[in-house]
Amino acid sequence: MVHKPSPLGKRMESAPWRIFHYDDKEIMIDVDGGITIDGHKSNPFPCQITHAAICDAGLVATWVDHDLRLARMALLPLSDKLVDGVTKAELRASRDKSMVANSQWCHIVDAEPLALTSTGDKIIFALWSRGLYCIDSDANEIWRLPLFDDNAKKPPRSNEVAAISVAEDNILVWSRGGTYREISLDDGTILKEETLEIECDLEEVFNEGNKFLLSSKDGWAWELQDSNITIARKLRGTIQDAAFDGSDWRIISWRDDLMLRGETIQRSELGVQIINKNQEWLVLDNQGKFSPHMANDE
Repeated sequence: MVHKPSPLGKRMESAPWRIFHYDDKEIMIDVDGGITIDGHKSNPFPCQITHAAICDAGLVATWVDHDLRLARMALLPLSDKLVDGVTKAELRASRDKSMVANSQWCHIVDAEPLALTSTGDKIIFALWSRGLYCIDSDANEIWRLPLFDDNAKKPPRSNEVAAISVAEDNILVWSRGGTYREISLDDGTILKEETLEIECDLEEVFNEGNKFLLSSKDGWAWELQDSNITIARKLRGTIQDAAFDGSDWRIISWRDDLMLRGETIQRSELGVQIINKNQEWLVLDNQGKFSPHMANDE
């Protein structure tokens, strides 16, 4: 059976980047930093959104412009309609004063955001060469920690933070070179630090509880559980998104749909995100359309 992709509302101007849900709202962020909620699109800040997460108070995100060498981090409450912020020309003229429109709080970030996640009222993020931070949704600092120690024997930037995972009452912070720390979410106590016995350049880590899926920039993927690698597989590209369905990892990688322990099916468009909607696993593609995961759409 051939499944025809279903469109995401009206035709989009920019390709989708990520969909989030907050209460009964669906929040769609595109690759240019546009945010669409209930059919209303706004650009609160004229830069790409590089990291985003939902916390108890709304959407927390980072906006980065590498050409202008500037970044912002802000919390957008989602109870009111979002509005457009400054234009790119206005930002160039007033780069140190322009903030994210409609934000509950907004801060100038003086280092590149490397990773960000949230759970409840806690927001955890890492800044390059600065540190790892945990704040609440009112931007009050709870704790901070230094980054991984540099090791001259390792490749450049291998100790750079690649991802942050939430697992029950703790977080795991992963370096590109495969070292990870388990840290208490409450007070920042480092509970353990281990290094995986693999050669990797981690790009992203997905998790379901204490089961983790690691994606390296060279296409290798590993499942990790109880500090042990349970499966390793070389893919045609890096993992764009993944979700655990209770028995295996559902993965989209380049133009491939695959199960970690199973087969691979090619799709016509690039997959962006896997979403479980009405108990069906769907893939949002770069054209803003949904189609079933692991279904031939040629």
